[in-house]
Amino acid sequence: MTRQFGMNTRFTFDETLLTLARAFARKGFELFAVGGHVRNTLLSLPISDTDITSAMRPDEVKTLCAEMGLSTVDKGIKFGMVEIHTGGNSYEHTTFRADKYAEGGAHRPQAIAFADTVEEDAFRRDFTVNALYCGVLTGNITDPTGGLEDIKDRVIKSTSPDPKAILSDDGLRLLRLCRFAAELGFDIEAGTYAAAKQCAPLLADISGERVRDELNKILLSDKKYGIPADESVLRGLRLIDELRLVDVIIPELVPCRGMRQSPKFHKYPVLEHIIVTASMAEDEGLENDKTALLNVRLACLLHDVAKPVVFAEQGNMHGHDERGEIISREILRRLKYDNQTIDIVTWLVRQHMFDIDGNAKEPTLKKRFCVWGEEKVRLLAAVRRADFRGSVGERIAVKSADRWIRVLKEMQAQGAPFSEDELACTGADIMEWLNEPPSKKIGKIKHAMLLHCACRPQDNTKEKLNKLVNDMKNME
Repeated sequence: MTRQFGMNTRFTFDETLLTLARAFARKGFELFAVGGHVRNTLLSLPISDTDITSAMRPDEVKTLCAEMGLSTVDKGIKFGMVEIHTGGNSYEHTTFRADKYAEGGAHRPQAIAFADTVEEDAFRRDFTVNALYCGVLTGNITDPTGGLEDIKDRVIKSTSPDPKAILSDDGLRLLRLCRFAAELGFDIEAGTYAAAKQCAPLLADISGERVRDELNKILLSDKKYGIPADESVLRGLRLIDELRLVDVIIPELVPCRGMRQSPKFHKYPVLEHIIVTASMAEDEGLENDKTALLNVRLACLLHDVAKPVVFAEQGNMHGHDERGEIISREILRRLKYDNQTIDIVTWLVRQHMFDIDGNAKEPTLKKRFCVWGEEKVRLLAAVRRADFRGSVGERIAVKSADRWIRVLKEMQAQGAPFSEDELACTGADIMEWLNEPPSKKIGKIKHAMLLHCACRPQDNTKEKLNKLVNDMKNME
């Protein structure tokens, strides 16, 4: 499906910004909205923030705001950026400038020179669709780089006739290119695409944190403007592969490219399966929790990362889940993910082969689920659905995942405990009933009671657990 966005040239700005623009005008400067605000208005898309720009120098901006009683923050003052707070709103003002970057793909300019015209400012920006300027007071659009035509044609194009010059200035632009294509459903202009492929090694100069943040946005690109994941996320991840950006940011996935799998179970080679799987992961059962969905998609992206390694060692892929947990942890640490994310994603990678045939007995499922907890079961079910659908390329029903959720709901409805704290007895009770001091044995008995009550929640009463403890008193 291709999303067609209507062109809408009516621009409206809130009164606080209009007041600011009038103050700029009195000083002889025209204030412009730039970038996403202009682009999204033309595409009838939501606007999350408004970046503003003019020829006024940073110190003058701060002086003017002080005269108006507005507070400012030196967010990036040496690059001409001043954050302006106007009541409940804030705007990032950047003075027109030209940038000079060092060799390599480092993110920040090495030096800047302030400029006096929109035209000078426009050609330092990344893509034409982001280099559109709208006069706040006039509503007139200034388009030095041809962004209006590119929006109509639904393409992302470098602001420079030499796209390699723009992309080599800042390696992060390579991932931004993929993200904008994914979020907007745009194609990449041929020259920009070719230059991006040549510049891929420059991503090595970008910090893990910045790569992580852009990767997260690509994995959640369907949530930005509502383009389905099997278009947006799929497009973004395929571009990362096609442009060979994955070779730099997750080189562990490179051996997966073109690696064949049994056609009995898989329609795609390993890396394409991984990409399709991540794009198949849905909100189903996750209650529109973006963090949960991101964890699922990260797990999908990494779940088969160890297949080439284990196949090279033993001629089959058995155990790729266990090895994958180790490799995934190394990747996520390198990309500076927080420990909580690393723990849950690597756990999902480790467990993604659980009950692969869907033949686990219900008591087995219940015991596992009570130990794992509701959240992990739902996340793993989402990974299972995506994995199976990513194997065939269709949104099929996945019986094992559906069965897990059914069993989970039955446990919840019956009041099954999901932790030892939910048992109707304490460790002190068990010691009293057995007349024994604290020991590892008491902990083992308590855990055994949890597993028992997971399958028989009706036994989770103090009286029944007291009787049950006698059956477990010989446990070592």
